[in-house]
Amino acid sequence: MVTRCLLYNNMMNIGVIVAGGTGERFGGHKQTTILNNKPVYQYSLDVFNGSDLIDSIYLVLPKDLLVEIKKDLSTYNSSKPVILCEGGETRSESVYNAIKQLDSNTKIVFIHDAARPLIKNEHIRNLAIACQKSDGAILAHPVSDTLKKINDDIVEFTVDRNNLWLAETPQAFNLNILNSCYDNVDTNDRKAFTDEASLMEHLGYKIQVVHNKSENIKITEKEDLELIKSRLYNQNKVGIGVDFHSLIQGEYLIVGGHKINCEFSSDAHSDGDVLTHAVTDALLGALNLGDIGEHFPNTPEYLNISSTELLKKIIKKIPKDTKIAMVDISIVLNDPKISPHKKDIKTSLSEAMGINEDIISIKATTTNGLKFLDMSNGWGCEAIVALNHAN
Repeated sequence: MVTRCLLYNNMMNIGVIVAGGTGERFGGHKQTTILNNKPVYQYSLDVFNGSDLIDSIYLVLPKDLLVEIKKDLSTYNSSKPVILCEGGETRSESVYNAIKQLDSNTKIVFIHDAARPLIKNEHIRNLAIACQKSDGAILAHPVSDTLKKINDDIVEFTVDRNNLWLAETPQAFNLNILNSCYDNVDTNDRKAFTDEASLMEHLGYKIQVVHNKSENIKITEKEDLELIKSRLYNQNKVGIGVDFHSLIQGEYLIVGGHKINCEFSSDAHSDGDVLTHAVTDALLGALNLGDIGEHFPNTPEYLNISSTELLKKIIKKIPKDTKIAMVDISIVLNDPKISPHKKDIKTSLSEAMGINEDIISIKATTTNGLKFLDMSNGWGCEAIVALNHAN
């Protein structure tokens, strides 16, 4: 795998997400339309934020969305700076508004339309590699359908589709070359170019095509949302895990890696952490990798082992293009009470799983004295883990 330092030494790489359109054909601001519980623009932001090739992100927006998006981003967990930038009247002007703010030590600028939420991390990686031997690179795919030139709904002739490609985003360019192109055209001429690649081509620079074989649908009309929703649903996985252990006389329970002092202990081969066992099994289910007993049998190797250590081993099996979206946990335990320890359990679990606490839900209940469900000498837990394709 090519790392950032190998490609660009100490130079910075900047991502520019263009979300400045008014959405006339869509009937409103498509960039803030909620798609599977988050706004469209955030899909692109998530990928740029998760890329080790990007140092900071410029999000270009129409003026009337700046306050709304700023509020959204106040709770967004970003590992790198996200700078809001006001867009222009055209796409080219919106991009230019961001480009002219970039630091002079920027090596590569990656430009992407927020209306393409199916962007993948590999797109950024492949474009970066292509920029090593060219002035810029674009994501594209070859024309597969027969092309017709028409006039008043009548076919005039068939266009030879050989060597014809459809350009997509993201696109990537050496910033110093792109800036020199801006310097060589006036404002009116700049507006005539539909993307930055066409500007550079016009001035004789070499743009490499990176063949994209994955779907990269652009949202133009509302019908496109349903199509993209179906693609995103196909990328989501859910697993369920359930575990129970007997309770014996003891000094503490381990719950989600957190130690709770009490008069009980969990009767188990490992540390008996029912919550972590359930989460591990749920994760294995979402990954379709069997169950916890198959991976960690009752052998001397795993005697009294920390259950969070076992969970960490399974976390490493999550593909790089997949992330944990939600962990929902229900504990059944009569005593001790879980409520005072929820915060500590969340912290422990989030550290073990490498995720934010805000996507962990922990609920606890007792058997309420129901005799047909006697849990006075035991405890249990059910966990649901949702995985999302991280693009």
